[in-house]
Amino acid sequence: MEGRRVFVGLPAGRELVEAAGEFRRAHAGLKVRWTRPENLHLTLVPPWQCLDVGVVCQALRDEAARQSPFEVIFEQVSFGPDPRRPRLIWATGEALAGLPEFARGLLAATGAPGEPLKSFLLHLTIARFNSRDLDAMGQRKMREPVSWRGTFDALCLYESHLKPGGAEYRELCRFTLGSA
Repeated sequence: MEGRRVFVGLPAGRELVEAAGEFRRAHAGLKVRWTRPENLHLTLVPPWQCLDVGVVCQALRDEAARQSPFEVIFEQVSFGPDPRRPRLIWATGEALAGLPEFARGLLAATGAPGEPLKSFLLHLTIARFNSRDLDAMGQRKMREPVSWRGTFDALCLYESHLKPGGAEYRELCRFTLGSA
């Protein structure tokens, strides 16, 4: 049995969705696929094939109950992840105390395959593009300082459907952080 392609993330709250929306409006001429506001999230466990969504949702409920919300500050919007061949526009900031450990705990609790990340980059993907389109955008570099403050206060299991125009996400379960 193949299972469902899922990942675990923290959905962006209203403040971050609004900040990303303002950036999008200010850069409307870029040839990119903007991330839909409801899909803005911070990935904690990368995609894997899940055979039992119910078991994973129960594990996430337990982990979410033990974790307080995360207050974040994104400090820069830039191309990423590889500066030589970028394919994203993302907001980045300094990793928060406790976030890497939370991500490692989620990996173990969900039974997802893979190794825990050695380092954690706080990032919010706000657009994707084909690196071949970089010249058509009229800019080879992007480094805009920002001060986007927000709270990640929920934990979600998302299902990811890969489509020709980009991935589509659907929430399978959502839990408020710190609600025992």
